[in-house]
Amino acid sequence: MKNLLKTMAAGVVLTLAACENEEAPAGGTNDVSRLAQIALETKYPGASNVRWLTKGDYVVAVFSMPATRAVPDTENDLAAWFDNGGVWYMTETDIPFTSLPDAVRQAFNGSEYANAPWEMDDVDKLERDGVETIYVIEVEKKENGRETEVDLYYADNGVLVKQVTDSGNDYDYSDYIPSKPSGNIEQYIRDNYPGARITDIDRERDMTEVEIIDGQVRRELLFAGNGVWKYTKTEIKDKNTIPQAVAAALQASDYVTYRIDDIDHYKTPDSEFYRYDLESRYGDVKVDITPEGTLTLVQAGGNPGQGNGQMVNVEISSFIHQKYPGARIVEYDYDDGLLEVEIFHEYLEKEVYFNGRNQWVYTEWDIRPNALPQAVKDAIAASEWAAFEIDDMEYVQTPQQEYYLIELESGNREVELRVKADGTIF
Repeated sequence: MKNLLKTMAAGVVLTLAACENEEAPAGGTNDVSRLAQIALETKYPGASNVRWLTKGDYVVAVFSMPATRAVPDTENDLAAWFDNGGVWYMTETDIPFTSLPDAVRQAFNGSEYANAPWEMDDVDKLERDGVETIYVIEVEKKENGRETEVDLYYADNGVLVKQVTDSGNDYDYSDYIPSKPSGNIEQYIRDNYPGARITDIDRERDMTEVEIIDGQVRRELLFAGNGVWKYTKTEIKDKNTIPQAVAAALQASDYVTYRIDDIDHYKTPDSEFYRYDLESRYGDVKVDITPEGTLTLVQAGGNPGQGNGQMVNVEISSFIHQKYPGARIVEYDYDDGLLEVEIFHEYLEKEVYFNGRNQWVYTEWDIRPNALPQAVKDAIAASEWAAFEIDDMEYVQTPQQEYYLIELESGNREVELRVKADGTIF
């Protein structure tokens, strides 16, 4: 259990009748209401060793149950989130790996994270009001003196619904409590995706994003504030499922030699298309191809269907607009557990990456050969890789430094160089 037990160990343990603030609950009271206490007793009869703490507008009961006390090292292994009106929202349970559904264990064991250098650290079960139960497997590794943690979120049928890198030891799943959808949204999902199960609901700035599991397929649906459906996005993992007319259109285009980085299928009220993210030494592009094979280049800075960045949270949006004044958020997605936010800034498309704590990790964008500083060109020409050809170039900003990332190739050999503007290769 990531945070609550650590919080208690630090001395923020509370009596059943009252609690000391981590963050003051709504209304400024320090007391846990009798309604919340009754709700806990009703939902979890037999709960023992109960301790209360507050988290924003919620009161959280940390406790144990008879069925779990027999498991070693699992005292106080449940955390149930209520409000002071007695409404339950979420329960986090620390469970052993062997208690996971078979499909989840099989999916994890077949992933790269089941093997060295990764080690499993923790397993949590998340039960939330109105949505499906999710199982979170936390893995970590240490390489070159750097620790990396990844949280893998699975539905009970083994579908990986979310992957988050470096969420931090103090992460408590508080932002994974689902919003309440309108009746229109639930009806739309029932009508258009019968049998689908909702895994998450998020509401930001008058837009609602709903994630569903449709059989074995994960989909994201976006709705306007009035519940009107805007689009459905489905990541294409198997290129063999692409319609032949779509694949043929790409093969016949000027982008046939580009490398496919990602493919998403979009449905909107008035269109359907496959969006290809393509990469090459000449730069990255996006193209939309209809099921009939009509290809359209997505214009730089154009809105590709992500609601103009409406679902990026306020903290990340504020950072972007402070660091990149005048930037327009185009779209966002997860890439290897990092949140990738694509922006249009100073006539360039840039990708800004954040970890699970909403901390900026790095930003990168494509660079043309004629934009390389002479010092960088000279450094490459004087290096052991002078005979290599440039395959790709990007400019990278991190909190610590900025540099040019140069991908070079010669036959079957490839190398990446990090070169500072003054020509220093590191």
